Amino acid sequence: MKTWKKMMITAASLTLAGSVLAACSSGKDSKSADTASDSKTIKVWVPTDTKTSYQDIIKKFEKESGYKVEIIESVNADAQEKVKKDPSAAADVFSLPHDQLGQLVESGVIQEIPENYTKEIADTQTDQAIVGAQYKGKTYAFPYGVESQVLLYNKNKLTPEDVTNYETITTKATFGAPFKDINSYSEGPLFLSVGDTLFGPNGEDPKGTNWGNEAGVSVLKWIADQKNNKGFVNLDPNNVMSKFADGTVAAIETGPWDYKNAQKAIGAENLGVAVYPTITIGGNTVQQKAFLGVKLYAVNQAPAKGDTKRIAASYKLASYLTNQESQENQFKTNFVVPSNKTAQAADNVQADELAKAVIKMGSSTEYTVVMPKLSQMGTFWNESKAIMSDTYNGKIKESDYLAKLQQFDKDIANAK
Repeated sequence: MKTWKKMMITAASLTLAGSVLAACSSGKDSKSADTASDSKTIKVWVPTDTKTSYQDIIKKFEKESGYKVEIIESVNADAQEKVKKDPSAAADVFSLPHDQLGQLVESGVIQEIPENYTKEIADTQTDQAIVGAQYKGKTYAFPYGVESQVLLYNKNKLTPEDVTNYETITTKATFGAPFKDINSYSEGPLFLSVGDTLFGPNGEDPKGTNWGNEAGVSVLKWIADQKNNKGFVNLDPNNVMSKFADGTVAAIETGPWDYKNAQKAIGAENLGVAVYPTITIGGNTVQQKAFLGVKLYAVNQAPAKGDTKRIAASYKLASYLTNQESQENQFKTNFVVPSNKTAQAADNVQADELAKAVIKMGSSTEYTVVMPKLSQMGTFWNESKAIMSDTYNGKIKESDYLAKLQQFDKDIANAK
């Protein structure tokens, strides 16, 4: 049974909104600040191609709040750049990938959300989704979905039992991935699978990366050894799906974004979905991990120009856009896997093989690590890609693996 809580604009939320604005104001008196916003319209940026799917929930919000909502589609990946460029001209409420959260908080664009919404999130969202909405222990945004890569495989070549282990996959059939031109998003978590950390255990310590050790060296050795693995096929990033289609590879690791293409490639009836397999690295069998992405809505107070009622209404709108009812609808219309625990347990979600795999991957730290939110991730993508690709391509000697990784640790610790 669907539940939908009517969120009241409490005195606490108004007080918090006002106090935050007071803290970051430019010296204007309270009267001018409170009257600076002359609009009863809240602007919201929703992900591309989703405007129609939000219309019903927004109508409910408008009826309850007395505010009108202007819905604009926007590319999630551009949220940080667009909001930081001119916060006052940006949306009051906007969607974003969670890895942009840290920079938005550090730049002062978004503030800690009111306590009543923090409690609501803690009560209704999965643990990993809550981590994605937090920065340095405080909650700054509202989760509405989770995303993780999974294993896709050809059921004519591999069984559900086969795909639980990487060595079995590559013994009985073939696994493919681009290793000459490695994608750090896909392969970087191999280091996390063996116990190393990226920006510390919580992903928020710029000096907390420790890949320069024997565990890290074992990952590079494993990457180099795949050239000698008859069951591993190096792929071009542009031909992954075509090689899956023609049978060159029987299993690949990718995300929900490739699911429909994979169905077309080998037929929906032949496509299997599973969580990541276990994998043996350095003589130890470990659970292979992936990065977890959390989809968020955040509030930008700047367009309200000090209007605490509009700010409170914006938080209320963010809550509506991410509540159980909205998440259930986003799953049906846009296949956004819910982060709400009750929505995840719904029959139609549990009946979907892909959704179940993503939920299991995102259910605990056993399978995923929430992608760090620090700006130093820009350096991480480039430098980790170079080390892993050069290792596979034989450009780094095995005797130099440790030194390369130790230098990598220093480089990202010193990055800005």
